[in-house]
Amino acid sequence: MTAAGLVAILVVGLNLIALPFLAMLLLTALAAVFSPRRTVTPEVPTSKFLIVIPAHDEAVGIAQTVQSCRAQEYPADQFQVLVIADNCTDDTAGIAAREGAEVVVRHDPVKKTKGYALEYLIERLQESGRFDRLDAIVIVDADTITSPDLLRKFDALVREGHDWIQCYYTVANPDASWRTRLMTFAFSLVNGVGPLGLYRLGLSSPLNGNGMCFTTRGLRRVPWKSYGLVEDYEFSWVVRTAGERIAFLPDATVKATMLEGGGEAAANQRRRWEFGRKEVKKRLFGPVLRCNRMNLFERFASAVELKTPPMMKLLGLFVILAILNLAVVFLHPEPFSSPVPLALLGSSLLMIVAVGGYALSPFLVFGLPASYLLTLAYVPVYALWKISVRLGGKPTQWVRTARSTGR
Repeated sequence: MTAAGLVAILVVGLNLIALPFLAMLLLTALAAVFSPRRTVTPEVPTSKFLIVIPAHDEAVGIAQTVQSCRAQEYPADQFQVLVIADNCTDDTAGIAAREGAEVVVRHDPVKKTKGYALEYLIERLQESGRFDRLDAIVIVDADTITSPDLLRKFDALVREGHDWIQCYYTVANPDASWRTRLMTFAFSLVNGVGPLGLYRLGLSSPLNGNGMCFTTRGLRRVPWKSYGLVEDYEFSWVVRTAGERIAFLPDATVKATMLEGGGEAAANQRRRWEFGRKEVKKRLFGPVLRCNRMNLFERFASAVELKTPPMMKLLGLFVILAILNLAVVFLHPEPFSSPVPLALLGSSLLMIVAVGGYALSPFLVFGLPASYLLTLAYVPVYALWKISVRLGGKPTQWVRTARSTGR
């Protein structure tokens, strides 16, 4: 066999490896675009909620978050707002209390992450008997504005029998800078189209840490035991490997304030997300494949999800593969009469359709302004920034993301 033939076989093999990732992109986008996105709420809500806000040195924005949570369009006697002031060195607890929230103060210099704070609170609720009087716990980050219908929508899904729910988590200050606009677009994909598409395909939404709802009956079956750099993402796999499904709620939102520029705070946040998720994916790949509580389709789709690279890297790999495809087609003596070049052309076309359809889906599903298409011109700049962040190495511990004082 000639060198050109060996190269063609290698390129065909790379296309076969890429096929599951392309198929997942296209299927999730199509499922999200063609799925119903309106939650029908019962006229009289009945679920009893506790909105929990884990907070570490959040004096800058905790008042606005508490106000937003207390302003829910929901019967006042059926929900409460509680702030866990976790290892705080500022007046987070005092401000939250003055805004009408119940406050639990926790100090533990060793177990400092959000995961430990949630475990501590759940244990206290169980010991006091209060846990048994609740239907569900809602987790909201301390830099967040909630949509006023959040609890009404959660109530509807809880009453349908869902024990694990993730709502749409997006950006509160989308037009602050090109970076926040690009993050809004990215969130609409990762926190919106992707979870909605997976859920409509019969799979499970991931958990995103903010805007999560857990019923008490669900927590009795699958207790919260996640403490890592990305405790929410880790717990979503604990739930899924227990044979349970996380529902996605597309028409209620939590919006968090994002950093307007780069800098060390943004780099720390990105480093924690990327390395934390990479570690969880690597550790869980084998157990997910062997999980007998998932059917074959769920295991295959979960394996593809766990092996899918971050979007920037995936796009770069697709571009390189498309170039290789075209090179093989161009060098082939009879490109339009041989099956290999035609297959590679078809694969390249699938890449364009899958990536293009996925990129356009937020405009159809969540009504992103068309002007955000122009923001995609900053993708190469953002990609270079992410590369520089990764060169900073893996974080050894959780570090709180600094908040903007201009919120």
